[in-house]
Amino acid sequence: MTSLTITAAICTRNRPLQLARALDSLLAQSMAPAEIMVVDNSPSDEATAMLVTERFSGVRYLREPVPGLDFARNRALGEATGEIVAFLDDDAVADRDWCRALVQVFESAPDVAVCTGRVEPLILASPGQLLFELNGGFSRGSRRIRLPDHAAEPLHGWPVPLIAWAISLGCGCAYAVRRTVALQLGGFDEALDLGGALPGGGDHDLLWRALQSGWRVEYEPEAVAWHEHRREAEAAYEQIIGHQRALLAFLCKQVSHSSLRGALPLLAYLSWRLLKPGVRLVRRGLGRDPLPIGVLLRMWGNCFMGLGAYPLASRIARTRREQYAA
Repeated sequence: MTSLTITAAICTRNRPLQLARALDSLLAQSMAPAEIMVVDNSPSDEATAMLVTERFSGVRYLREPVPGLDFARNRALGEATGEIVAFLDDDAVADRDWCRALVQVFESAPDVAVCTGRVEPLILASPGQLLFELNGGFSRGSRRIRLPDHAAEPLHGWPVPLIAWAISLGCGCAYAVRRTVALQLGGFDEALDLGGALPGGGDHDLLWRALQSGWRVEYEPEAVAWHEHRREAEAAYEQIIGHQRALLAFLCKQVSHSSLRGALPLLAYLSWRLLKPGVRLVRRGLGRDPLPIGVLLRMWGNCFMGLGAYPLASRIARTRREQYAA
């Protein structure tokens, strides 16, 4: 039986040192990807282009001028030749069996549209790296999970709606899609992952739309990657806070696009996410939360900011696309 072909894609901006390390890990795969692609997103210099040309001549280089991670991801989807497109962050390193494990998931389950992998910390030495892991990190453990099949089970001991399972399933740091399905679904939402405007959400959004369209999604712990968390504590705080704002924006988008019946569990979960920082403040008072009170208060404020963030981000994304098209 012929294996599905896989394109390994890295979307990057101004990180040539980390990119070189990530590319080395892809070139060392036990099952070589059919194609390795670098999408250089609105670079401020030629360092990435020079790196790929001089050190990685077999790697395909593309420049995406419109700033925003999901513009770069969609460029990769549109240009890839592989049937599977596996995205690896530029500050991550893939295990040598990463591509093999991802391909095996899609081959064994033709109804799986998205597969997330296990992401462990590359280094745990600095305050920021330790804080990010104490706050939950990226790893989702060693158990294989497939949705919606396992959604009837409790999550962290509690019955939860499918949306909670979808959000818990992993992140875009190591994330593979069946290319034709992702394109049929419209690709990544370019209003998400816009940096400061809305720093996240595109991975959850595509995964959720796949589930809503009848496809399955899998978390495969054998597809391992290691991520270099931010070193400084304040940088880790900003990332955690920004992710919460993006999460609430993503949830508000889904509520606005749902029928009344579909919106009810989404609203219930959205309400819990708004309440959760307050619960964490209580736990912090009892010495059971890793984040300082001031950071939790900022997180809470950003959750409420996220309620109205998506329409503004949509306008920003549309303006960027029009400006660069012109």
